[in-house]
Amino acid sequence: MKKSARPASSVIRLALIPLCWLLSLTIQAQSGIHRLFEQKMDLPESGSIGTQMLRMSETFLGVPYVAATLEGNPTEKLVCKFDGLDCTTLVESSVALAVAKMENPTFEGYKNELTNLRYRNGDIDGYASRLHYFLDWLYENEKRGRMEDITAKLGGVPYRKEINFMSNHANLYPALAPTEVWEKIKEQENEINKREHSYIPKTEIQKAEPIMKNGDIVAFTSSIAGLDVNHMGVITKIGNRAYLLHASLADKKVILSKLPLAEYVASVPKHTGIIVARLSEPKTHE
Repeated sequence: MKKSARPASSVIRLALIPLCWLLSLTIQAQSGIHRLFEQKMDLPESGSIGTQMLRMSETFLGVPYVAATLEGNPTEKLVCKFDGLDCTTLVESSVALAVAKMENPTFEGYKNELTNLRYRNGDIDGYASRLHYFLDWLYENEKRGRMEDITAKLGGVPYRKEINFMSNHANLYPALAPTEVWEKIKEQENEINKREHSYIPKTEIQKAEPIMKNGDIVAFTSSIAGLDVNHMGVITKIGNRAYLLHASLADKKVILSKLPLAEYVASVPKHTGIIVARLSEPKTHE
């Protein structure tokens, strides 16, 4: 006996089930991040923007390390995550939260600052609009007055290195497959290489530690050809020593380093030194 065909309405209902399930998960995720955002905004004011940024970064202690949190984003939309971070998104999220707390404590205020931190001129326009290199990220955010490169003031010396890792290793970056995207990244590398940069060699870091402050941003210069930095994190001071709060690949979570900064850098062969940035105080808090 021939089975009767399933009514069209039943087929439509079945097709809608996965869609509704995905929509429900999305709504839950959005409500979760909004709830976490409100909790972070409820933290007491901490005076300086650097201390406020450190306090925000401390709220992520123990959060899982998730590599490449900004990749796999084909339409290049703003990624906001509090439940899994890499070293870059830990720093960016902490800065954006601190700025929102002091300037505009709304989720929109947070997203606006995150966009301005992460994208050239705050304009999301494809993969090449993201500030991929730390040296470029620091330059653009210093230009808009959000932070200052204080490496030279801490005793830094010229950092002379040809930056070209992304264009020379396009196979590692699927988004560089279109020729026009690769060309834009190459142009950005050329601009980076026209600028002057400083770094503190690893043997000189301990001398600079007493001058560092809570909430300073530190990036670790790289021995890898063509690459500017390997890693980044946030400084917390204990006496005259500086320690690193960072999303650790080795520990698979956000941690505070057990070793002081100089000893930490000395323990990682591919780190050659550091670059240090300090957040600028909002005008209303100067």
